[in-house]
Amino acid sequence: MKNIFLCIVFCVFLSGVAFGQYKPYDKPVNQNTNNLILGIFNPKNFSMNQSLQVSMISSRYGNVSLTALTNSMNYKFSEKLSLSADVSLQYSPYASSVFGKNASNALQNSLTGVYLSRIALDYKISDNSFIKFEFRNLNDGSYYDGFGNGYYNPFMREGLFR
Repeated sequence: MKNIFLCIVFCVFLSGVAFGQYKPYDKPVNQNTNNLILGIFNPKNFSMNQSLQVSMISSRYGNVSLTALTNSMNYKFSEKLSLSADVSLQYSPYASSVFGKNASNALQNSLTGVYLSRIALDYKISDNSFIKFEFRNLNDGSYYDGFGNGYYNPFMREGLFR
């Protein structure tokens, strides 16, 4: 027991006088790419914003709650050309339906996932004109049926009445 105690005391005192390895900082990490990511992308031209949306809808067919976290990313290639994208992480923690548990589970599963909700490429032709190429994915989480109706009825669209 005395030998173990002496070994521990010796190691503690030896570690106090021992010198650790020190490697001096020689040069900048990203010297030959001018601090560009992969030598191409400038991080100063990149911006990112997040938004959180929590909603609930109640109708005569049932109730649905929905939570969505949207990450909007923008990159400006030049003064005339920019690219932006919105990626949404969507989750439905609660869904109930008058059509039973299977319809509730199907609705809840169809509203949960990761979506590329928008991607756009903007090009400024001149001071007064620009051209925009845009893709939008309006999934069922937008509560819009595509026919101009202001209400959302997923049961009619999914073919549950056939």
